[in-house]
Amino acid sequence: MRKVGGSLAAFLFVFTFVFHVSAQFFSDVDRHWAKKEIEALTNESVISGYEDGTFRPYTEVTRGQFLAYLVRALDLPAGTSTFPDVPPTSRLYEDIAAAKKAGLILGNANGQALANQPVTRSDVAVMLDRAMQLKGNYTNRAPLTYKDAVKIGKYAYDAVERMTNYGLIKGTGVDTFEPGKIATRGESAVFVYRMMTALDLINGSTEPVPNPTPADNQEVVIPIHSDQYIKVRMNTKGVPLTYDKRTTEAHVLSTDEHYYYHMGNTSKPLGSLQVTLRKLDNGDTFAFTKFLHNGDNTYSASVILPFQQSNDYSIAKYSAHGTVDQSHNNTFGVDKTSHPTGILSVKNGVKVTNEVMMSKNYISVQRQTNYANGQRSVIRELLDERESYQVLTNPSQNLVTAQLNMSVQGKAISESWALLSEQPLFASETNRNDWFKRTILEYGSINNWFTADGAYTKLPWSIEPSHQMGYGRNINRLQGGVYLTAYNSNQERYLHDLVVNAVADLDVFSGGAVTAGETPVFETEYTSTWLKKAYGTTAPYVDTRLNENAALFLKNTGEALNIPQIAKANLRYADFLINQRSLGNTISVTPSGYLIADYYKIGTGSKKTHASLNHALGEMRFLLETYKQTGNTTYLTTAREIKDGIENLHPKWIRPSGDLWYQVNSDLTFAGEDYPDLTLMDLLLSQNVFAETGIPRSEIFDQLIRTKTTYLVDNNISIIKPVVQLLRDQGFGELINGTYRASSSNVDLNERPKDTLDLLAE
Repeated sequence: MRKVGGSLAAFLFVFTFVFHVSAQFFSDVDRHWAKKEIEALTNESVISGYEDGTFRPYTEVTRGQFLAYLVRALDLPAGTSTFPDVPPTSRLYEDIAAAKKAGLILGNANGQALANQPVTRSDVAVMLDRAMQLKGNYTNRAPLTYKDAVKIGKYAYDAVERMTNYGLIKGTGVDTFEPGKIATRGESAVFVYRMMTALDLINGSTEPVPNPTPADNQEVVIPIHSDQYIKVRMNTKGVPLTYDKRTTEAHVLSTDEHYYYHMGNTSKPLGSLQVTLRKLDNGDTFAFTKFLHNGDNTYSASVILPFQQSNDYSIAKYSAHGTVDQSHNNTFGVDKTSHPTGILSVKNGVKVTNEVMMSKNYISVQRQTNYANGQRSVIRELLDERESYQVLTNPSQNLVTAQLNMSVQGKAISESWALLSEQPLFASETNRNDWFKRTILEYGSINNWFTADGAYTKLPWSIEPSHQMGYGRNINRLQGGVYLTAYNSNQERYLHDLVVNAVADLDVFSGGAVTAGETPVFETEYTSTWLKKAYGTTAPYVDTRLNENAALFLKNTGEALNIPQIAKANLRYADFLINQRSLGNTISVTPSGYLIADYYKIGTGSKKTHASLNHALGEMRFLLETYKQTGNTTYLTTAREIKDGIENLHPKWIRPSGDLWYQVNSDLTFAGEDYPDLTLMDLLLSQNVFAETGIPRSEIFDQLIRTKTTYLVDNNISIIKPVVQLLRDQGFGELINGTYRASSSNVDLNERPKDTLDLLAE
């Protein structure tokens, strides 16, 4: 514990009695990337939590608060005077007086401390620099390579050089320093922890595990953090790995560190190796490994994960809970992928020290079709999913080593991934087993082939280029709604990691638009032969429904994980929908009513596509939900215009068979078979949101609901339980009584039928 003396001790006694909360009980830091540092500084009485049991790691810090952290970390003696703008009644008076006496703060030209102003990263560097000089001669500098180094003020430049040299200050991603960025409580904990570690002030601190020297030129060693590293080794003799470069890429709640190597002789390499460490906010790390082999031979390689201070292990395997049904699907054909291998639990005695979710090895070839306009359609053809691993123990060295083996085939791409954590990935064994079982049963909607560029999933046969084993980055599968819903239910760490990874995947796919706060419009990168034949539309193009789903996932994640940066992602997509009329991507029905075309091709070269009823309903509801959130009547007006467009096409929506048409074309003709459940659920949910926004219930929507339901009943077509429940809740029970049972639980919107381009290909 830190020593505290004099009147400061009396103050902190009262202050700590009210506000100090043991770090292990903070309700909001368990998955934060600075958890270790926050816990360490709390145990040292350097920093405290709030009386409601939270730490609030994303709350911004003031200059006075950061000075208080330094004073407590260094056990500085009490001061006798402070500044005119810090009266004796200030709760930070004692801390700032001590900081003034030690020279940590000098005051501005007017003699003020400006203690209540936010502390910038430049301010932090200056204060850390002064603190370090109190304890020794820490004067060495490191040349600054930050891209925004020119923005660092003269008053802070030397301090940033010194603190960068000693590792107290690091870039924020993509080699930037962001001198004007306000430091948060979580970031401040990290800054002070690094200082205390450098000065050996942390009680019980341990020496970091040194990174070993590669055994030869066929092996690379990459640090993950001070206690963990990863090796990648070419097992085939005569295939060296030579360092090329390292880059970083910042995402929301994660940062990618990319390491690139030449495979083979540098003068004429056979291919490349890319290792990406995606470091998450809670300290966990995804390790993505990718070999690109341009030669003809097949090589063997291994990803090696050594765990120190460990002597035992166990493996929880997916295969213990069943087998994936890889039978033929009329849309997708056969999906030859399955699920990860399972969770390796590394132990020291009975205590779990590390856990790793181990993937299988995916071997594929990139296929693409090039178009005359310079654009292209890109997919992967899967060659094989392989499983090969070993776990070795070395009792004399107290070491457990996991080895994930990879086949590096000629003219192909070989990929694998692992998720490393110093905490159990599942707190509950029941939750873990339930997730494993669900993954096996629903493997068509839960991803398994993760890469640093995003997850690859099975595509339908009606794609270009055409391959039965075609896989691609499907926007609806990149967004992690299925993981977020499960995480909200049980708060398991593994599901949190999948959510954060999905946010990063969308950011990569959008070229960084998510992190930059721009409008993230996600373009489908592979061509549907169905769209090409009907409208001449080729990749890339915008699918409005898939963008809606991605925007809602980002918004919901922002709310669930308290990330203001993406909590309003839906607003940017709502603005995109509003702009569609000015872009000419709408189908006019009346002077005021219209529908937005389902697909939008940026530029020229394709016809205006159709508008499907379920897309139009989804867009209308999306805008009404946005109106509820903001009160901005622009969203309400556009939603009403879409509603007007739908209603004015009644009764033409009804087919002679009694079913509904799927789409209306730009010439107001109708075509296509409607989904069994999807549009019906959209109609029912629309009536609910009308009630929530003060819009009268639509009689025409009720007529469409009755028509669709009657058609399903008369033709003995099953209706999923959520739709049955909605029908009963809204007074349509007489249409289905004696035919369908109501759900015993509330409507689970995650049982909503899928609507993707893949299904359209059917």
